[in-house]
Amino acid sequence: MLFDLLPKEDRNDLFDREEELNKLKGLEGLYSPITLVLGFRRTGKSSLIKVALKELGLPSIYIDLRRFEEIQYVQYRDFVLRLQHEVNKLIKRFPDLLNALRNIRGVSIMGNQVLFYWKAGKRVSFASLLDSLNDWADDKVIVVLDEAQELIRMRGFNILPILAYSYDNLRKIRFIISGSKMGLLYRFLKIQDPDSPLFGRAMSTIELKPFNQDETREFLKLGFSQFGINFKDYDEVYREIGGIPGWLTYFGFKYVEYRDLDRALSETVNHAIKLIKAEFRNFLLDKLTTRRRYYTIMQAVAKCSTWSEIKRTLQIREGVEISDSRIHNYLRQLMDSSWIVKIDNKYCTPEPLISKAFLKSANNHSTNSRNRDI
Repeated sequence: MLFDLLPKEDRNDLFDREEELNKLKGLEGLYSPITLVLGFRRTGKSSLIKVALKELGLPSIYIDLRRFEEIQYVQYRDFVLRLQHEVNKLIKRFPDLLNALRNIRGVSIMGNQVLFYWKAGKRVSFASLLDSLNDWADDKVIVVLDEAQELIRMRGFNILPILAYSYDNLRKIRFIISGSKMGLLYRFLKIQDPDSPLFGRAMSTIELKPFNQDETREFLKLGFSQFGINFKDYDEVYREIGGIPGWLTYFGFKYVEYRDLDRALSETVNHAIKLIKAEFRNFLLDKLTTRRRYYTIMQAVAKCSTWSEIKRTLQIREGVEISDSRIHNYLRQLMDSSWIVKIDNKYCTPEPLISKAFLKSANNHSTNSRNRDI
């Protein structure tokens, strides 16, 4: 069903992504050891990947790194525990994998599962694990790093040399790396940096765009037809919440429940604003001394603003001159994390519900407010 709130795992529940799905599966002849799946939050990256994995039917390890968004620094232990969990899921499907992992340093076999050590001196080697998977596999093993940009905050471990090693040497290992904070993901991978281990290595790239107005209409029309509902207010929905598939799915789910346009729209907007606020607080985890400035910028950008308008708004709010370099840095951080986009000479939010979240915040605070958390 199109309005299922969980990530899709069946092609029939995936709307208008045939080209992207075929490319991800390698059906267009553009196979690469590393494929990047990019797109704003809730455009369906996880669903696309899960459908591809199901149809390929290959052994896979799916590491969801979104859980690291809420912590300031990622430790190797955090990564290893997620890796251990996913490898044990794979062992349940392929019990013979246990034998292939027995001789890896830092791996302990406990019954029908593995335990990974993470302390220095004995910790499991991710490269050795990939070596063993490569030797074990009949065809290929797919390793998914979902929202991989969160690894930019990992301390004590650099995964980039291992990705490069796998790219060059392990013909049966294929990585799918997704990211909604696209600038940050590229900054993490350092693909254009001559000193980066991944420099010069070609990667397939798949970018999921929000639906345009016509695509939104077709998505909702098909979704409602699955419930026998004759819906007509497509343009109003697009005007209020835009073309992000995740928000449209939530709206469709609520409309089927209530059969009331205003109530379904209101609940969708309120739900989205709460989630956007929480995600922005996570973005600010390492920006405690400048968080007020980021809120001010987002309130300005919610209405689309030029660089000079943003600077003027910041200086009026702060009552102090702010250097151009600092403003450039603030904007770069926001763009890298896909909170804002640049359209011609103006900075805007990438979707209307982000604008609504920060406009609502601005309306709830006076100009002299200390700009508490939204």
